[in-house]
Amino acid sequence: MGADGVQELTIQVSDDYVFTPATVTVATGPVRLTVQSVADELTHGFRFTPGGNPQDITEEISVIGPGRSETVEFEVDEAGDYLFDCSFHIGMGQTGVMTVAAD
Repeated sequence: MGADGVQELTIQVSDDYVFTPATVTVATGPVRLTVQSVADELTHGFRFTPGGNPQDITEEISVIGPGRSETVEFEVDEAGDYLFDCSFHIGMGQTGVMTVAAD
């Protein structure tokens, strides 16, 4: 939790087509998500998989270059599982789940 009361998460991406961690849990409310690339070569993206999530989260990171970090902020009001993926490598299985627990 940040000093401003916003939940903070960090997810890493690398050259092996996975998110670390691939599963995260937050409560309803504001979230600040940082995606940190520890990749040497690959460029990644981050988005909540369109369609099928309890609530649409449209904030995304289009490009994260090797060694870079990008942050998005959003609010989740509905509990449930939210699928996310790398828009470049979804076909390689680079996906994850953010579980939102009701307060």
